[in-house]
Amino acid sequence: MTAEAFALRLVGARRSGGRYIGHCPAHADERESLSFADGERGLVVKCHAGCSAATIAQACGLRLSDFFNGNAATARSASRVVAEHEYRDEDGALRYVVERRAPKAFLQRRPDGRGGWIWNLDGVRRVLYRLPELAGQQTVYVVEGKRDAEALAALGIPATTNAGGAGKWTDDYTAQLTAAGVERVVILPDNDRAGQDHARVVAKSCLVAGLTVKLIQLAGLPPKGDVSDWLATGHTREALAELVKAAPVLTLAELEPGATKEPTADDGGLTLTSLRDLLREPEEAVPWLVEGRLPAGGLSLLAGKPKAGKSTVARCLALAVARGEPWLGFKATLGPVIYLALEEKRAEVRRHFAAMGARDPDPVFVMVGSSPADGLARLRVEAERRRPVLIIVDPILRMVRVKDANDYATMTAALEPLLALARETGAHVLLVHHAGKGERADVDAALGSTAIAGAPDTILVLKRSERYRTLSTVQRYGEDLEEMTLTLDPDTRAVGPGVSRQEAEKGEAERAILDYLARQSQPVDEPAIMEAVEGGKTKVKRAALRALVDRGSVARTGAGKNGDPHRYADSRFSFPPIPGNEETRNRDEGLSPDGDAIYSRPHETGPGRPLAEFRERESEAVEEVEL
Repeated sequence: MTAEAFALRLVGARRSGGRYIGHCPAHADERESLSFADGERGLVVKCHAGCSAATIAQACGLRLSDFFNGNAATARSASRVVAEHEYRDEDGALRYVVERRAPKAFLQRRPDGRGGWIWNLDGVRRVLYRLPELAGQQTVYVVEGKRDAEALAALGIPATTNAGGAGKWTDDYTAQLTAAGVERVVILPDNDRAGQDHARVVAKSCLVAGLTVKLIQLAGLPPKGDVSDWLATGHTREALAELVKAAPVLTLAELEPGATKEPTADDGGLTLTSLRDLLREPEEAVPWLVEGRLPAGGLSLLAGKPKAGKSTVARCLALAVARGEPWLGFKATLGPVIYLALEEKRAEVRRHFAAMGARDPDPVFVMVGSSPADGLARLRVEAERRRPVLIIVDPILRMVRVKDANDYATMTAALEPLLALARETGAHVLLVHHAGKGERADVDAALGSTAIAGAPDTILVLKRSERYRTLSTVQRYGEDLEEMTLTLDPDTRAVGPGVSRQEAEKGEAERAILDYLARQSQPVDEPAIMEAVEGGKTKVKRAALRALVDRGSVARTGAGKNGDPHRYADSRFSFPPIPGNEETRNRDEGLSPDGDAIYSRPHETGPGRPLAEFRERESEAVEEVEL
């Protein structure tokens, strides 16, 4: 690779004399630490912050060998072997070896016949991976990578692949399958366009050769995901067998142009699926970034009024994901995070992460300040470079910079690139946004056009009152989150989960009712309590009153009928006796049913003196006795 070609891969790289300089893609570079130029053996790169050439290549989606003009010896000296895959022919003779190296690179070598190696495959017959083990197998699974073939083989499933990955299948590979006695082929493509195209090539070749073919689309794969990822999420051999059993047999007609192929940009038509094929598609499992709340590869909107704490909540989410720790009690996926703080002060962002105990290794990459005019394009470059699982844009209108946020068409067009970014990279994109004026329903909480609320998979609504902050969600996938209260650590400013708002209001109503009853000299009816206890809805106060009675904190008398309504008092208040009831008379006299003294008579509180005052005097008397 030439220096000029490499410069085209880097945003903002520029020529300076006989070399190029730019921002290093392998770390959060603000000082143009990277320099590179053409050398005798290829591209010479140097990061003055200390990043290795291998790390820089990996950050750009390249192999280290891409820098060295095909010089395998130079590439080998700068990397280490992490896996070796042997390719043997039908008789078991070793044909060649493919090395996987770190940083990610693949080198190929073949025996030289004298105990050494030749580092190319010139003139060598290509054979399928694990070919000797396919002999006598009626059904063989064809995958795109050696890792996938090994994962299936570990489950006892005969599997193979070809060297070189997608786009390298030939009819000779198909001939090797038929010669081994294979009758049926199951193809498991990777979840990207190259993988789908590769699967179609394999399928057509096998069908022409007379093999039975099934093409299985695994649901729930991340972008570029494969069967190894599918198995890693807990799926079993039995589950795969069920999918294969239910899948229809593929025909050549379905691979012909105009049949079921995906249209290209110049087809001029729409991507249509028959109802037959649609109904046969397996149920899609939703992969989650935050379990039950934020889907991987999804878009969400965090809306709240100014000073409600949106940025605080967003930064807490960022650190939780970077550490793989639960967020508000929900399991979070571990991975890198990009956080764009487009409105906050740099010092504030730094102080908050420091207060939460952020450490150097935590993979959160922060940009503070105004978004450049081409911010969306630059964000995509960083997303492809750093492979984050979460991207936070705080706030969204500081990036898209639309003239009218109330215009539906304008906002739809502005949000489309962010939705595409999430779907294509597999990262969850969280947009922080202001809520509209007044009290609005959750789905209408966002300021501006309804397009803002229509695009996200999840809408998170943050509210703040004098008593507490609450968070609720509206979900496209999964169940909505009931409005829950949030806790805030005053030292770390870490946000945690509290009780539901309904429980919080009920608890406050209970405390208010107890406080009111403690000040009464005689039992009161329910209407008096409802009127005297301020705040909260009547149904909440009634529920609180019933709960206090059930727990025994409040005593209730009366039949609850006209002329004899229920009356309520603190549970330590003594009701007037019922005439003729000896047990009640004893209680009124401060005696147990057997005549033993147990508590003071109610008249000792004195006429018109509140029960609370009597309790205070009673408490003082007890303290004197104990002393």
